[in-house]
Amino acid sequence: MSEVSRESFAKRNTLAILSVLRDLKKNQTLVMISHARGQFISKILDVDSDNHQFLFDLGSSDYENGLAINAGTLNFVAEPTGAKVEFACGQVRQVTYEGLPTFTCDIPPVLYFIQRREYFRVNVPWLPDYRCSGKLPDTSEFAYRVRDISLGGLGLEIDGTTPPEMASGAVLKDSLIQLAELGSFKLDLQYIGSMPRKSVSNKGETVSTQRLSFKFPHLSPAQERDLQRAIFELEKQQHIKARRFQES
Repeated sequence: MSEVSRESFAKRNTLAILSVLRDLKKNQTLVMISHARGQFISKILDVDSDNHQFLFDLGSSDYENGLAINAGTLNFVAEPTGAKVEFACGQVRQVTYEGLPTFTCDIPPVLYFIQRREYFRVNVPWLPDYRCSGKLPDTSEFAYRVRDISLGGLGLEIDGTTPPEMASGAVLKDSLIQLAELGSFKLDLQYIGSMPRKSVSNKGETVSTQRLSFKFPHLSPAQERDLQRAIFELEKQQHIKARRFQES
């Protein structure tokens, strides 16, 4: 997105920024926080307008939290339904909130609330073998590999051709998406279409497959929150692998 179009989504009015932050807190929306040396998943715990600050969860380890405290700037990204929220804050401080340690930071001077049609999509690694299973419209069972996923839907990969009973708009009820340690999700899938793909196997052979595109016709707030956590974790794993590759 260009800076010109991005600027059209900017909120600079303090009341408007406070409103967005309060909505993130109310809905317990997960927030990806990143800086030059790492990233972690958090959520907003409180918005204190009187002191012009907001509070958010620590990371999962003392090491992550130490990096965050020493970082000059933290970048926040959240993805509530149908939008993307981005903002940055300067030096964070560690305080006590309801008897537990937490971070606090000044209310950002600008926040970007980006209405959008597409969700961030993360590719899924070959291992572990993430699968989606359920029943096709003719009631036959399927179990396809998950290739990518977002809050809007997912892509499944199959060998050969698209099942003839798959028509655009068909809904596969209560399909089970299994993402190993990241969790399992029983969701409805609405079929959009298919696209042929070619890839190279470990043996150097060209493999022809089909990518089936589905969208989630509806997600409950709890389903969206849990799915977002899994997507953030997949993105985090990819960043760690990329950093290791660059350092090797």
